[in-house]
Parts: sequence; structure tokens; C-alpha cells
Amino acid sequence: MGFKFPKFNLTRSQFELAKFTFYLLTPISIMYYVGIDTDKKFNVPGFWPDPNTLNKIPKEPYEIQAELARMRAAKLEKRKRLEARAKELGIDVEDVEETKST
Repeated sequence: MGFKFPKFNLTRSQFELAKFTFYLLTPISIMYYVGIDTDKKFNVPGFWPDPNTLNKIPKEPYEIQAELARMRAAKLEKRKRLEARAKELGIDVEDVEETKST
């Protein structure tokens, strides 16, 4: 039994072949459209951050040492600030450390 359109006489195998072709070519054509000139089509000014404002990963040994020293200093400063805040609130830091260890 054939599948009939008003003006076209398609057999079932021709219809299945047309469906297969459509299913195969649709994603390929979408990928082709998206893949060509993406800078022009999807360009949104200011979307990506300026590379100068991003964090730069240290690569040289002296840069790594300087970054580690900076991180240690920041950690020490934060600890001092928290200890000072704890003293203001009347919390003894040594008592808290003893209760953690037991």
C-alpha cells in the first residue's frame, strides 16, 4: 500500500528514503551554517573578558614562589584578623584549638 500525497505518487520506500535524507542532512546543514563565520554571526561585543583583567597563572619558579608567599601572607593576615575579632567577642583561641584536638 503506497503513501499518497495529493499531487505526488510516492511509494513507501521512496518516502522512507526522503525521510532518511532529511534526518541525515538536517544536522549536517545546521552544523555547516553554525560553523561558518561564527565570529561574524555570533559576535557579542564585551562578552569575553579582556585578557589583561584575567588571573595569570605563574609559570616561572620565581613567580610561583612569589605567589605562594603572597598567599601565605594573605592567610596569615586573615588569621590575625579573625583572632582579633574572636578576642573582641571574648572567645579564647587556645581553648577552641584544644577542644578541636580532643
